[in-house]
Amino acid sequence: MNESGSGSILSLGIIFCLLGVLCLGVGVQVENLALARLQATADTAVIAAADAFRGLSVGFPCETADQIVKEFGATLEECHKVGSDIYIGVSQQVLGIVHRVKARAGSGISPLR
Repeated sequence: MNESGSGSILSLGIIFCLLGVLCLGVGVQVENLALARLQATADTAVIAAADAFRGLSVGFPCETADQIVKEFGATLEECHKVGSDIYIGVSQQVLGIVHRVKARAGSGISPLR
């Protein structure tokens, strides 16, 4: 049996395995980055909605939040006011995976938290 060239095949197999792990790691990082961006979008929208609710900007709170969320390519799933707090839920589909985040803005610390 001639075993010449088996080291080349083995090294090619190792290289392809490392490339597969690298691609998997990049995919996970893309999803993490998308989730962080979505949370930042939700935070921005809920702060703008709170400003509209307090009269610091023009508009209605939930409509303001919806407009900001849509500008970032996401969907406003829920928006409601409890006392002086505003709660929103935002979703976005990235690479076939639906990410959902929630945000709250209000005055002070909520006793419900």
